[in-house]
Amino acid sequence: MSDELLNTLKQELKKFYFKNFKRRGKSLKTLELIKECYNDQFDFYIQQVQKIINKSIETKDEKTIMKLLFDFKKNEGCNRKIMKIIVNELAVENKLEFLEIPKNHSLFEFEEE
Repeated sequence: MSDELLNTLKQELKKFYFKNFKRRGKSLKTLELIKECYNDQFDFYIQQVQKIINKSIETKDEKTIMKLLFDFKKNEGCNRKIMKIIVNELAVENKLEFLEIPKNHSLFEFEEE
């Protein structure tokens, strides 16, 4: 997993959870809970992305990889930028030619951005 991918995950999840903090009461307890949620979600993302990367190396099966990506997309905090960096990582690092952004544009469509 590249440093760029890790940094993007950190940055985008921080933005997501900071937005949630701004919407809630500004107590220390709320801040601690949001930090805990961020840390848990970041760890979860790392595990899931690593699973997708490993599966892509192992199978190189388009249907399997696309299913994993569409399932991952449903996670709280996931957005267009995160999906693009994951797809780029898979396409470039793992040489998965079927992962072309124009062809798979629905991976990058989100309701709220």
